[in-house]
Amino acid sequence: MKKNKIIKIIASIVLLLLILFGGFLYIREKTKYESSGLNMSGYILGEGIAPDLTDEEIKALLQKQVDKSKIAFSIYTEPTFKGKLGTIMFANPRYSAHNLDLEVRLGNKVIIRTEKIAPDQYIENIELIGKALEKGKHNATAYIKGYDRKTNELVGEVAVDMIITSK
Repeated sequence: MKKNKIIKIIASIVLLLLILFGGFLYIREKTKYESSGLNMSGYILGEGIAPDLTDEEIKALLQKQVDKSKIAFSIYTEPTFKGKLGTIMFANPRYSAHNLDLEVRLGNKVIIRTEKIAPDQYIENIELIGKALEKGKHNATAYIKGYDRKTNELVGEVAVDMIITSK
């Protein structure tokens, strides 16, 4: 009888230690991916044109104070074009600290270039520079540049991978 009681106590201690160790691993994994210190903020739109944000998330984004050294933006990374016309959905959020412009390159060729847009402005539809793309999917890179709103001086640039579909 005494032996069974000792086995139960040892099993309970081992189980408790396993739970504590599992909790430690969970917390370590959860905090592993804290800010990498990248000089950008914002969100990238995946599928669809508008982000699926709740009212609370939108309010938090609008109230967010952006450091003057950061570039805030949103862009749809999988635009579709019919001929030369397409939907890019490139936005400079209301809380942004900079004017932005966009350049999209397919290989070494610039296929999209925008004028600067101020905070709380966006570009939804756009026309390709030059000829329409061949039908299919194309890997491209979007370069978003941020400019000081007073001096117009370049403050930073961010590159974002895109997949452009041409129909």
